[in-house]
Amino acid sequence: MEEKLLLGIDLGVTLVKVGIYDISGNCIDITTKESTSNYPETGVFLQSGDDFLKIVITSVKESIRKSGIKASSIEGIAFSGQMGGAIGVDKDWNAVTYWSNPLDTRYIPYVTKMLEAAGNQILKLSGTNFPYFAPKVLWWKNEFPDLYRRISKFMVLSGFIAGKMGDFTTEDAFIDQTYLQMTGIADIPNNKWSDEICNEFGIKKELLPRIVSSSTIVGNLGKRAARECGLKDGIPLIAGAGDKPAGYLAAGVVVPGLLIDESASFAAFSLCIDKYISDIKNKTLENIPSPIRGHYYPTIILIGSGTTNAWFKNVFGDEEKRIALETGKSPFEVLDERAKKIPPGSEGLLSIGLLGGRGYPSDPDIRGMWIGFSWSHKKEHFYRSLLESFAYEYGHALKVMRDNYPEIDIKEVRAIGGGSRSDLWNQIKSDVLGLTYARLNREDLTLLGDVLIAGKALGIYKDLAKVAQKFTGEIKRYFPNEKNHKFYKKYVDLYENIFDHVRNIYIDLKEIPKFG
Repeated sequence: MEEKLLLGIDLGVTLVKVGIYDISGNCIDITTKESTSNYPETGVFLQSGDDFLKIVITSVKESIRKSGIKASSIEGIAFSGQMGGAIGVDKDWNAVTYWSNPLDTRYIPYVTKMLEAAGNQILKLSGTNFPYFAPKVLWWKNEFPDLYRRISKFMVLSGFIAGKMGDFTTEDAFIDQTYLQMTGIADIPNNKWSDEICNEFGIKKELLPRIVSSSTIVGNLGKRAARECGLKDGIPLIAGAGDKPAGYLAAGVVVPGLLIDESASFAAFSLCIDKYISDIKNKTLENIPSPIRGHYYPTIILIGSGTTNAWFKNVFGDEEKRIALETGKSPFEVLDERAKKIPPGSEGLLSIGLLGGRGYPSDPDIRGMWIGFSWSHKKEHFYRSLLESFAYEYGHALKVMRDNYPEIDIKEVRAIGGGSRSDLWNQIKSDVLGLTYARLNREDLTLLGDVLIAGKALGIYKDLAKVAQKFTGEIKRYFPNEKNHKFYKKYVDLYENIFDHVRNIYIDLKEIPKFG
């Protein structure tokens, strides 16, 4: 009897990943390929939906070949991917637009217009302080009217790829519930498009995809895609989830009160709760729906935090790179070893590590800063203070979470992503927050989340919350040092207040014209 296998497809900004899993959560194969993109000028970032499709088909075919499985054993395919952005198709499902994600910043004026006109209502219904999908639609409508008139449906990238693989009509177009917070036009509590917000901005609901649950079978693999991938046609295609909530599901963050730290290029710090409560008071937390209906993830996102750490390594870490080559370590391990010797607070050196601006709460004029350094400070002080600055952001978010959800018993933090490999950083964050950190034993969580959702859709798993806690374990736990935690509270307070003191300096600096 053939073993049942499930396939996940994750569509990232820089990488496309395809994973084959058995129903016990064991990974048979993962194939990873770089996505293609084009930066023709500042603020313009172009990715082609059709290019993504080619990469997906090549990756699926390669994964099947490498794993040696029988193609007939694949029971279902689920999708995850980039959450912020939009793509438009014509009546024949041809891409009219590029896949436009947040890195293409030409749409930003329409974010401002939406927030100025209806910011509180957008936050109340759609759970976001910064919408992506709807401003993209308005941008195309107003700036590219000829193109806009050709569009029959707008959708997210995973929906486009599923539709191409399933030979969908525009009536089949979908968006799953976990993306709704990114749209700015959803009524999340009622799981529908908001008539009020759509009417306010002249967005036609007939151009929007149907809203489905993550475990909805949205179609079946078409004959052409099956032939190109080396699969049997007719395989159920499952909606899946956004990359972040898919990963949170697989990490077992399915119990109210559990936190997750996704330490990635755009770090995210999220809490699992079992009710929808928008952060109207503090305007700090995004409210991402979970693949589990009725659960939500209030979230703070750090724009480019992991990218900032890589910048520090690349600009200032030549010596660490040399030592890493000689010792077989990573440059970050060498930096950590040195920064570990520096006491909490980096001996009075405070950093703002938000080189791309502060998104939550919105403070786009903020950039990087070190303040308080003297002749006694060394490179490792600057590096440690950078790590601490992101922990202070989490400290602020934790205060907001406790303010918004006082009845929730906040338990511990589960750490995932590349940054979770750093013992130093995990310990700093544990000390700052006063919470236990648990580093998890898997790094394939988004793909694992895809196949969990696929298994639920096919009736293989009855209870997503229960099965999600079975397939992932812990490598190591980090416990807060009470002395350090008490000391760090002063730094968190100082960090929270520093933005009001320096914001005008950043604005004034930006107003000075470039030399020449």
